[in-house]
Amino acid sequence: MKTNLYRLIMVILCVAGIFFTGQSVRAQELTVGIPKEATITGQYFTLGDIASINGDDTERIDSLRQIRLGHTPQPGQSYVLAGDILMARVRAAHVDLTGITWQMPKQLKVTALAQSISGQQLVKQAKQYLKASATGEVMITSAGQPQDILVPPGEIVFNMALPYGIRYNAPTSISVGVQVAGRPFTTAILRFDIKKYQQVAIASRALNANEPITADNIIFERRDIGRLVPGYFTELDKILGLPVKRQLAPGIVITENMLGQTVLIRRGQPVTVTAKNGSIEVMVSGIALQDGSKGEFIRVKNINSQKVISGQVIDDTTVRANI
Repeated sequence: MKTNLYRLIMVILCVAGIFFTGQSVRAQELTVGIPKEATITGQYFTLGDIASINGDDTERIDSLRQIRLGHTPQPGQSYVLAGDILMARVRAAHVDLTGITWQMPKQLKVTALAQSISGQQLVKQAKQYLKASATGEVMITSAGQPQDILVPPGEIVFNMALPYGIRYNAPTSISVGVQVAGRPFTTAILRFDIKKYQQVAIASRALNANEPITADNIIFERRDIGRLVPGYFTELDKILGLPVKRQLAPGIVITENMLGQTVLIRRGQPVTVTAKNGSIEVMVSGIALQDGSKGEFIRVKNINSQKVISGQVIDDTTVRANI
C-alpha cells in the first residue's frame, strides 16, 4: 500500500514538473518582427533600430537589440538587404537564438534619415561671414549657385574660413564647414566676387609736370579699388604739396608712381654742408646748385673754397657731403 502511494506521488510530481517546466520555456520565447522598410540614422544600425522584439526576457531582448547589422547609407539614400544576409549577420553576433520566432521579409530596404541644407542657405551664411570680415563699403556677389546638401538629423553649425583671404581683383574662395550634432560632416567651397569702394584722389584738371598737388587741383571720387592700380590715395594730407612727375589728364586716379618728393631745398638756397671723417665732423656754408628732395643727391658750392661737391639732402637746410 505504501509502495503504491509512493509511486502515485512520484507520478504527480513528474507531471507537475513537466507542466511547470513547459510554462517556464514558453515564458522565455521571443518574437522578432522585421519590416520590409526601415528609416535609420547614425553611423550604423542595429537589430533594435529596425525590429520589434517582444517577450518577457528583458536581458535577452537587450542583447538582441544591440546586434549590429550594417553601416548606415549616406543621408537620404537607401540600400536593400536580403533576408538571408540579415539572418547571417544576426548569427555572426553569437547571441543565443533559441526559442525565437522570426518574422523575416525576403528583403529589407534601409533608408537614412536626412535634412536638407539649401545652396541659398550656404550662400547666406557665407555672405554674413564675408561682410563681417571685410571693411568699408563692399558689394558681395555669389559666383554661381552651390547645390543643396543632405545631412543627418541634428543641430547644424557652420564653420567659415578664408584660405586665401579676401580679394578685390579676383574671385574670393570661402570654405564652409558643416557640422551636424557636434560632428564634422562635409565642407563646401564657395566663390564670391567682392567689390570694395573708396573715395580716391583724382586730378580735377590737367596737371603740368612738376606742378604740386593742392586742394584745388584734386577731388575725391568713389571708385572700385579692385580695378585700380596699387598706390592710389584716400587722404589729401599724404599727397598735398608733392609734385607730379609728368603731365596728367583730368579725371586720372593719382598713384604713387606719378608723384615726386617734396622739394626741400631750392636752387640758389643757402645750406649747411656737413662732412664727417671718423669722429670728426666739419660744417661749412654752401649754396645749392639744384633743387632737391629728401634723400636725393644734389650739387652744392662751398662758399669758402668755391669748390663744387655732391651731397645728400638731409632736411630743408642741410646737405651731407660725400668725402
